[in-house]
Amino acid sequence: MAPTSVTTATDFPSSAPVAQVRNPLPRGTALLRGLLGWLVMCVGLGAAIGIVAVLEQRVGLSGVPSHLSRAALMTCLVVPTILLLRCRLDRRSLAGMGWSWHVGRPLALGLGVGVGSGLLAWTPAVLAGWIRIDSIDLPAFAWFLVVNGMALMFFEALPEETALRGYAWSNLRDGWGTTIATTVTALLFPFGGLLISGVAVAITATLGTKTATWSAFPADPAAYIVQLVLFGLALAAARRIPMEGALFVAIAFHWTQLTIARTMLNGMAWVDSGWDTTLVHPDAVVLVLVHIVLAGLIFIAARKVLHGRIRRGAELRLNVRRPERR
Repeated sequence: MAPTSVTTATDFPSSAPVAQVRNPLPRGTALLRGLLGWLVMCVGLGAAIGIVAVLEQRVGLSGVPSHLSRAALMTCLVVPTILLLRCRLDRRSLAGMGWSWHVGRPLALGLGVGVGSGLLAWTPAVLAGWIRIDSIDLPAFAWFLVVNGMALMFFEALPEETALRGYAWSNLRDGWGTTIATTVTALLFPFGGLLISGVAVAITATLGTKTATWSAFPADPAAYIVQLVLFGLALAAARRIPMEGALFVAIAFHWTQLTIARTMLNGMAWVDSGWDTTLVHPDAVVLVLVHIVLAGLIFIAARKVLHGRIRRGAELRLNVRRPERR
């Protein structure tokens, strides 16, 4: 079976963003590297949870310090490992997996799409009375944005996207094409709990005073899997945006979508969002999925528009350089 059609350098002469150009890779190698990226994410996440759980048991760590410690540990374990694998094992550029040190534009795009699609999803429900906003505590909301924002960025958005939509997706794309890379990473995303929980249990059983409970899925596994598969597809659409540092579009959207969802659903057990909201219509919780789907569609439309601009710019440059026939 021939590989799925993907963008190559000849599609946009001298203009293709490096992050979106396929560098062919043997399929077996691509699959192994894709799974390796997923494994690094799962082991790092399980280790961060397990180690902090041990600290909670041994020294009484709790609350905000506990969650920020878990976030810092997750990023320190996963991100350097992925960057090292890319440079030393793959011997390929970080730019090719969507990484960049110039992140202003991609972060702004991911944040903008996250906020815009969130307003489109949640505002009509508030106006229709499906959700009631009883009060907003601005100082508490500001604290939530800082504390939850740091925990979200360094425990989830940055390390998960670097491992999955960065390392795993890019290698799978190079071997199998964008369609299979997107599908595989989206399907792997919700099943990480199978390994994450096992690593956390092993660490607490070995070092702690109480073994963590093995739990791969929340109370409603079907809803959880659907949500994370849709989220994975939207994040892949963000990763495919044709610009330098495209991975950071996905990172910013990951952070923004979860921040909005937690705000509208009254925050987390360990930090109050400052928003006191009531789901008058219980099914309004499905708007979390609506937000994700709308954002995915916006990213697809943005990709098509930007691809069109790149094509036209490349064609214009070729026409300028082409010698006139006499």
